[in-house]
Amino acid sequence: MTTDIQQVNEMEAWHALLNDSEFEAGSPEYRYETRLALADNMLERRVIDCAEWRELVEEAVAGYAGDVG
Repeated sequence: MTTDIQQVNEMEAWHALLNDSEFEAGSPEYRYETRLALADNMLERRVIDCAEWRELVEEAVAGYAGDVG
């Protein structure tokens, strides 16, 4: 796992997508796939562990469900 500061910064960036106008302008599928890709990338680089990855995936699924509701 990486340093806590890097993890915090990257997790904040992941959550900041919710306030990004370009991200929000994308389709529900784009937003879902972008969130998953970022979570996968953080896991591959060991910025987050499997439990944290699972939480991000659950948030992405919930966001997608809310978008297509």
